[in-house]
Amino acid sequence: MDKSMIAELYLSFAAVFCRPNQDVSDHLEELVDLWSEVIPEIDEAVQKLATFCREFPPGEQRLNALWEHYIPLFETGEVEASPYASVYSVEKGLVLGKEAFNVQQFYANCGYVMGEKSGELPDHLAVELEFCALLARNGQVEALMEFQKKHLTPFLKSILPRIKNSDRPVYSEIATILEVRQLNLQKEGDFVG
Repeated sequence: MDKSMIAELYLSFAAVFCRPNQDVSDHLEELVDLWSEVIPEIDEAVQKLATFCREFPPGEQRLNALWEHYIPLFETGEVEASPYASVYSVEKGLVLGKEAFNVQQFYANCGYVMGEKSGELPDHLAVELEFCALLARNGQVEALMEFQKKHLTPFLKSILPRIKNSDRPVYSEIATILEVRQLNLQKEGDFVG
């Protein structure tokens, strides 16, 4: 798989784990098509996503449906799956803990700085996936492999089961697809695809 396809995959996952927006909502079918083309063994998840897309055609209703599940899953109340890696690291439950600092340090060591306008913490799931896309796009294979091993993979092992078990439409299916993608990478012994 070439580096632009790898980057596109990471960006597709980052897009859906960001706060819902109209652009991603309206193009959900395209993301599903991408995943079904590139990732084997995800038929059941793809079918569930296709059903959701039929029930909620592009537009305000679909966006509202995504928000309805995103907020309790990631943001308020009894948050079902905190999107921050620090929460799952040594100092359990702490947002902006040591892992956030370590991830930010890794970004800086690779020549990337998070802008003030990003609005997210460095260890947010979408930010980490987007960073992997940058590394893949720029051919920084060794850095990508190291980041996966030290930061992303342990984070995904903690968060993806929580998202999957939430039974939240769209998000639980996408967590399943991302998990299959990661397992396939580990089987191949090649973190870059």
